[in-house]
Amino acid sequence: MALIFDLGRVIVSWDPVSIVSRVRGPQGAEELARRLFDHPDWLDVDRGTLSLHTMALRAEARTRLCAADNLAILNAVPPSLVPDPAMVALLGELHARGERLIALSNMGHASIDYLEQHSDFWHFFSGKVVSARVRMMKPEPDIYRYLLVAHDLQAGECTFIDDSPANVAAAERIGMRGIVFQSEVQCRQALKEAGLL
Repeated sequence: MALIFDLGRVIVSWDPVSIVSRVRGPQGAEELARRLFDHPDWLDVDRGTLSLHTMALRAEARTRLCAADNLAILNAVPPSLVPDPAMVALLGELHARGERLIALSNMGHASIDYLEQHSDFWHFFSGKVVSARVRMMKPEPDIYRYLLVAHDLQAGECTFIDDSPANVAAAERIGMRGIVFQSEVQCRQALKEAGLL
């Protein structure tokens, strides 16, 4: 058995509007966050096929900011990914029970590198699959199949927890049990109901 956790908005915070507000101020932050992050270029950063510098240059027209200002926002993403203490505690409980924990995340190189260097929850995980490092992304079926092969798992042995219903549905289509994450309390209850806690 394995419990597979998404990272952003599950284990660590992910709030683009807050990131923009901290760098540029709150005025217009929601619209600027949408223009910058709700775009195929951000997906390519997560896929590992586009650098932050190139994205910052390409974004000039749609954000009406110079590349340096765009890059300042993009560089603020990694330190904004703050672990949720309640979820870290839950990981610790699951680990203490002997559950096998694996991370599966859509995340760019800068963000995962930062988290590996600055977060101390990794010892709870026996492995991780990160989109930028494998050039595949949720909800594409291949990244789930890659995880199963890389960690010698059968889909029916896995429970996948993610805040995205689309990502959970994709995991369920290949045979995993899925939990759509809403909060630590809800996740904990779902795991209890599944007999995993």
